[in-house]
This record gives sequence, C-alpha cells and structure tokens, in this order.
Amino acid sequence: MNINLFLLIALLTCIVSCKQVDKKEKNVSAPTTSFLQPPIKNSDIAFKEYTVDAEKGDTLFYQTGSIILFPPNSFIDKNGNLIKGNVKVKYREFTSPIDFYLSGIPMDYDSSGKQYTFESSGMCEILAYQKSLPVFVNPKSKPEINIVTQNNSQDHNIYYLDTIQKRWVYKGVNTVTDLNKKLKENNINLTLSGLEIEPVKPEKANNKSPIIQIVIDPASFKELLVYDNLQFQLDPNENNFNPKDSSIEWSNVELIRGKGKGLYTLKFSNGSRAVSYSARPVLQGKDYDKALKVFERKSKEYQQKLNARLNENKATRQKYIQDSIAHSIQLEDDKKIERLNALIEIRNKEIEKQNAIVEKINKQIEGANLSGKLIRSFEIDGFGIWNVDKAISLNCLTIIATFKDNKGSPIELTNIAVLYKSFNGVIRFGDNKIQVVKDADNMIIGVYNGRFAYISYNDYSKLKVNADTKEKIFVMTVVDEKDNNYDFIKNIAARQ
Repeated sequence: MNINLFLLIALLTCIVSCKQVDKKEKNVSAPTTSFLQPPIKNSDIAFKEYTVDAEKGDTLFYQTGSIILFPPNSFIDKNGNLIKGNVKVKYREFTSPIDFYLSGIPMDYDSSGKQYTFESSGMCEILAYQKSLPVFVNPKSKPEINIVTQNNSQDHNIYYLDTIQKRWVYKGVNTVTDLNKKLKENNINLTLSGLEIEPVKPEKANNKSPIIQIVIDPASFKELLVYDNLQFQLDPNENNFNPKDSSIEWSNVELIRGKGKGLYTLKFSNGSRAVSYSARPVLQGKDYDKALKVFERKSKEYQQKLNARLNENKATRQKYIQDSIAHSIQLEDDKKIERLNALIEIRNKEIEKQNAIVEKINKQIEGANLSGKLIRSFEIDGFGIWNVDKAISLNCLTIIATFKDNKGSPIELTNIAVLYKSFNGVIRFGDNKIQVVKDADNMIIGVYNGRFAYISYNDYSKLKVNADTKEKIFVMTVVDEKDNNYDFIKNIAARQ
C-alpha cells in the first residue's frame, strides 16, 4: 500500500586487611568543620540547592536520577520545635574514587580497634538550613534518600559520618529497587488478566516530526479503534527515518505496541526491504477534540472495571492473609511494596513532566537525568554524609615510595592515596609508606604545591612491581595550575 507521509517542520561486610592508618595523621584532623579537608582548593564537588516547604514536604530530583523524599514536617530546630516556612536543602553525590579523594571524605572504618576500608556503592551529603542556621531531622518524620547505584548486591550497609567523633557510624541496611519494574505481590497470584487494554489518551499532532497515515486492522488494537482519522507521528527520538520511504510501495504494514506508554512500532516491508519506526498515535483539529471526549468516557469505564478487579483481588488477598501464619510478615512486605511502587510512580511523573517541558521549549531540564534504573533506599536521622558501603579483602604489598616529577627532580608529595581498578574506594596514607594491590592495576595520586599529581595505571604497570619490591621511585605527572580543577582531574581518572 502507499503511505501518505506529511513532513511537518519543526549499592555483613568482609574485612579489608591491607590498610594500616597512620595514627599521627589521624590525630592531625581537626573537629567538625575542619575534619573534612579537601586536598585541593576549589576542586570539590558542588552542591545543588533546593527550597522545601517544611510543613508540606517535597520530592527532590538530583541530576543523577536520585530521589530525595521529604514528608511533611521533616525539619525541627535545635530545641525540637517544628520548622515552618521554607528550608534551603543542599545535596551532592560522590560516585567515584576521585570524588571521595577530592572531597576529603575518609574511607576507613574502625571496628574494635581495627582499621578497615570502605568500598562505596553510593555516597551523598545532605544539609539543611533556615536563615543560615542549620535545622535537624524530625525523628517522627524522617526524609528518605533513594540514591542511584550501579549494582544490586545485597552485602552493603548504611553508615553515617559523625564529624564530632570523627568516625563512621553503622546505621543499618538498605533496600535495592529496579525503578523500571514494579514489585509483585508475594505468596499469592493476583492478576488483571481478562481486563481490557487501558485506553490510550489521544495526543495532538505537532510540527516536531513527520506524520504517517496507515489503516489499522479492526481486530488488533481496541484501544485505538475508537478514534477516527487516526495518524501516527514519529517519536522525537526516532533517528532512522528516511523521507524517501514515502514513495515506496510496501506490501505489508505491521503495527506493534511499543515498550513506552503510548508508543507503537510501525513496520513496513516488501520483498526486498523492511524498515520500522517508533511513533505515537495523534489526531488533528476537530478529530482531536472528538477523540478526547471518547477517551474520557472510555477511561472512566476502564477505571471502573479496574477498580472492581482490584477490589476482588484485595478481598482474595485479605482472606489469604487472615488465613496465613505469616500475617505480620505479609503486612510488612505490603508496606514495602506500596512505598516502592509509589516511588516508581513519583519518578515516572517527573519524567513525564520533563518530557512536557522538552516538548514546550525543545530542550531538556539543565543537568537532569532520570535514566538510572537501580536505587538504594534508606531513611536518614540526621543531615550530613551518608554512605552505602561494604569492605573488601585485598592482597597488598607495602612499598617505601620516592616521588619525582617528569624532569627527575624529587618532590614532596602530600595527601598520598592509591586507587585500585574495579574498586570503588580510595586508601590514603600519611607518609610515603604506601600499599598497592599485588598483581593488579594501581593508580597513585597526591598533591604537590597545591596541584594534583598522579601516575597512571598504564605507567604503573610498566614499573613491574612484584612481591620482591620494597622500595620504588614513582615519576608523577603534575597538572598545570589552569587544569587544577574538578572537571579536569575527574576526566584524567575516567580515561584510566
């Protein structure tokens, strides 16, 4: 058939035994504000600032995709009184060893006098103020952090950095959730099978992408057949469209429901070629107005049937729970499912909100990225630095290090640390007695005259360090003053 094509313009730990913290170095740290000392001036991660109505609460979205939930009345003052009015919230995340290093955040953990090292699967800092004075968490209405993570391992725990005691404090466990999958009800099979397909809300055609007209098989897509003169507009993210396809005679046209809400895949083929495009059903003019009224009626009918089915499922489930010896456990599971599914809905609504803004002003919200799939969820009982951690056992070698610059001149390196590939942590040393992982990629970093210095993984591997190595000269690359900033240093580490 011929296609009428209209182009419109438009995160119980295991021990890390290889690190011995220098006691002299630990005692140097000053309390509270001076406890955290970034090694390089003006090279730390910046905060993102938000304004939260203390009484109403709010949902904050960070640029990585993390979500911070503030229930109503989450803030109290130093006397325990509820805060009213707006509160300034500052939030930032640390995702890589370089982030940990540049922030000055310690990654060692003391347990019964022994020192271990953390590997992080999610770290953040959250602060809150009103009129420049710090406010505190209401223990009866705690905020919840849902931080994007790169793994779904369960052997991670929550720790809070106590800057008064200058140590990490164990705070419990966290929940890992895939935001692209809703949790299923436990122990009983509840289904919505037999329910009609949810009606698709008609969209009005715009001039952002091409429109395709096709004829739909009357038995195939009940959610679409109620609309007259339906057309399909290519999704803005569809990059494979070829205008010349409009002049080709196609022997077969196939319409398939897509993965995204309201998205379909149009497949065109003939004896020699096949193409497919992602598109949305759209209407124009009076056809749109008429279709909108039909949708409202069909949507109401669908919702009534859905509610009836959900009530049936609820009654069946209540009877199951009443008969179950695991009643209390089931109730707790239900609360978890309800909370996480609500979180998913919150994320999805924000995505829809952003998409609407994209359509309106033809650009994305600055810095926003809600594509993160896995999150680690935990409540906080105080503002400050929170870390989702585990410890890992490493086979280390102790080396007395001497440092030189590229010209062969000796240099005095401070804030010495070692990064290990595939280990999301950093180990700092108070002097030149360092430790490296045996038979592994290592990157040695430090500060010389206020500037970042490093030996890359590649250059380290050329030194052929082995179990017999007791001393070693490391030739460090010292960055120029103009490049001595977070973005440049982060990029160096990313290239390794």
